[in-house]
Amino acid sequence: MNFQKLLKEAKKAQQKAAEVQEKLEAMTVTGSAGGGLVEVTANGHARIIAISLKPEAVDPDDVEALEDLILVAVQDAQNKAAELAEKEMGGSLGDVGGMLGGLF
Repeated sequence: MNFQKLLKEAKKAQQKAAEVQEKLEAMTVTGSAGGGLVEVTANGHARIIAISLKPEAVDPDDVEALEDLILVAVQDAQNKAAELAEKEMGGSLGDVGGMLGGLF
């Protein structure tokens, strides 16, 4: 493969990666805990963008339980976002990597 073609393919891969990053910014996942008492929404970059609490999740006498539910829901949302990103990046960039002899 000549150098010019390699550079052209690398530029295509870079553009494709930028498109995937933009797509992930717009995609969302929702993590939950306590059977839906706490829901956390994150974008495809695992940035938390919303938290929803059902009234019955809030017990003034057991704040620690609510804290645990929030933590579990955040972790669930982050795990789902990571899976989404892996799926999107693997599917979109995998074919380009093959063209570049596995460089990406």
